[in-house]
Amino acid sequence: MGRYDISFKELILGAERELLKIFGIDVSDIQMLNVEFPSVREKRVDKVYLCVIGSKRFIIQIEFQLYYEKYFTIRMLGYWTDLKFSFLEYPIMQIVLTCGKKIRDSIEEEIRVMSGGNEVLFGYTKFKYTLVDLSDIPFKRYMESVNPNINSFGILSKDCDVRELINKILEYEIGKEQTLSLITKIYILSKLTGRDKEVERVMEETQKIDLMEYDLFRKAIEKGMKEGLEKGLQKGLQKGLQKGMELAKEGIEAALRAKFGSAAYRLIRKIRKVKDIRKIQEIARKIPKAKNTSEIEKILDSHNS
Repeated sequence: MGRYDISFKELILGAERELLKIFGIDVSDIQMLNVEFPSVREKRVDKVYLCVIGSKRFIIQIEFQLYYEKYFTIRMLGYWTDLKFSFLEYPIMQIVLTCGKKIRDSIEEEIRVMSGGNEVLFGYTKFKYTLVDLSDIPFKRYMESVNPNINSFGILSKDCDVRELINKILEYEIGKEQTLSLITKIYILSKLTGRDKEVERVMEETQKIDLMEYDLFRKAIEKGMKEGLEKGLQKGLQKGLQKGMELAKEGIEAALRAKFGSAAYRLIRKIRKVKDIRKIQEIARKIPKAKNTSEIEKILDSHNS
């Protein structure tokens, strides 16, 4: 989950006020705080801010939670108490950002079991935090912004138009490095909603920038390829080699499309016919260092499928 958290945290930098407004919280001033706690399981909270809302000052904590963790609500209560000890003079507002029905339902069910609604009862103590599912926010709401970081969160929306999102990011005059960085974060987050292949396809068709020039994107692709291969091998042992091979090939095909664009399709047709898992492993190891498609073709042609 680390790469997702990093993408979230980097996208939110400088966009906090506008993002909070999307959540219905209008702040007139915001200052990020560096906060560490010795007493909770995770010493550093994701994001903590000193904000002005109306005429009052608040401490706002933003926590990213992309998978269900048992007793998450109790952890949030632990954060609340430590924040309160650190900032006694300010009210504490906690916002938990999630993505998707599964994680949201799991957290809400935990809250329901503990009490009901979104108020948790610990004896006579009431505790409440705000749960925001980023996928529930309409795509057009993200796209109304002129901040590319806010636009990038649109990849998580249920009604996301990937082509419209990518084209908008490419239209910004923000320099190649920042454009590559944003597209990479969009690609990483697209895996949360199952849109990664669509992002790859749109980028292939635009052909305006070569994402494989960007080290972070290349590492994301290689990690995805490795995970796909490992998942395929594991599934192969559990459910039969044929199914496992298919899953492993999916990871390799994604890496080839990202690295070589349309030139990869001839390789992909050949790879789909491969039946030797050792050849698949050899191709997976070769892709990160391959300078052209002929290096992969040599492996494909070196043995009979």
